[in-house]
Amino acid sequence: MKTVLITGANKSIGFETAKQMIEAGYYVYLGSRDLEKGNEAVEKLKAEGLTNVEVIVIDISSDESIKAARAEIGTKINSLDVLINNAGISGGFPQNALGMTTQTAREGSPPIFSER
Repeated sequence: MKTVLITGANKSIGFETAKQMIEAGYYVYLGSRDLEKGNEAVEKLKAEGLTNVEVIVIDISSDESIKAARAEIGTKINSLDVLINNAGISGGFPQNALGMTTQTAREGSPPIFSER
């Protein structure tokens, strides 16, 4: 069985993605910052008969949390088949959707791609 870790999967798009991945035959590691909310999401899926799922506590804004999640998954499987980075983090600067420019984004965060 293929495996997938989905961050931010305890609600919304992440939850629906987890549901569809289970239905497609994957074993889902449901990533959630909050263990209680993660467990609630897992129980909702199990109540629908979708049992190939377990919660993994992971806060993508914390290196320690990411390392702990990696270690926990590593005790269960040798490799992960799919990683879906669904969780979002807000940047360290004020953001206004209407006033945001690419220059503001570049100045407020490290570059992702180099310009050619």
